[in-house]
Amino acid sequence: MANLKTKYMGIELESPVIAASSGLTASVDKVKEFEQAGAGAVVLKSLFEEQILYDSNKMTEDYNSEVHADALDFFNGMSSSFFLDEYLTLVENCKKAVNIPVIASVNCVSDGAWLKYAKRFENVGADALELNAFTMPVNKKMSSEDYEKTYYRLAEGIKKAVNIPVALKLSPHFTSLARVLENFADIGIEGLVLFNRFYRPDIDIKKVKMSHAPILSAAEEMSLTLQWIALLSGEIECDFAATTGVHDSEGVIKQLLAGAKAVQICSAVYKNGSSVFAKMNNEIADWMREKGFFSIADFNGKLCQEESENPEVYERTQYMKAAVGIS
Repeated sequence: MANLKTKYMGIELESPVIAASSGLTASVDKVKEFEQAGAGAVVLKSLFEEQILYDSNKMTEDYNSEVHADALDFFNGMSSSFFLDEYLTLVENCKKAVNIPVIASVNCVSDGAWLKYAKRFENVGADALELNAFTMPVNKKMSSEDYEKTYYRLAEGIKKAVNIPVALKLSPHFTSLARVLENFADIGIEGLVLFNRFYRPDIDIKKVKMSHAPILSAAEEMSLTLQWIALLSGEIECDFAATTGVHDSEGVIKQLLAGAKAVQICSAVYKNGSSVFAKMNNEIADWMREKGFFSIADFNGKLCQEESENPEVYERTQYMKAAVGIS
């Protein structure tokens, strides 16, 4: 019998297939549904740092600060706490309702005041914390090193604030991605989630206005994540989780072979419902039996670059090189 158990950031999972952070993971009922369907863990919908600040400002924008400046500070703090408390309640209620690991998520743009609340995620029972971090590198006055330091301060700050495992959900937009990820591992980050999928702009030529590209991912978007996890999973002392473009069990198996410890799915759940977890688990188990693998550990990372008989294949970037086998 195939054993789908695995470990991600030191946390034991019944399955490597995780429900990614999305609007679908914003309620206790949905989290329970995903557990029953076979999800190995769930990443709750992100708490947005920017949203907290925006909502706090909206709640106090009509307040006359010239009359009661001290009171304004009080209301700003109270309104921020309201939205944080609401999220903390979600974490706590999910932990009471399910047995699978519950990972809290924060979408943050700075290493600012929100860090002082991070310990509360741990206190209400979150098994881990995932930081969804990205700053668009459009400031011409900032170097790549300046941007990297922002991420390092964030990572160092959160590691000082909590004892639970921390994962960073990142983009590929770094000058030296391998060095940056290794630095995160050195800081003590336990998990790296590759890669975040952002809002992508488009242009509607009929209406002549800005629009957006498709919200849900496509299967062909998986290749970038697959390449980088295969390149680095055997080199960096950190657990990798794959995300973006994984729509079926074949995609999950590929990422596990490349070295991912877990695979986060989102668009596949939106398209096919929670039954996709059971389907993926069953098909992974069938494939394992067919290949003679008893556990995930038997093949996890089998095709990462470090283990590969043809390691240069993962570094090919030109179509001609790939087509004719030029190293």
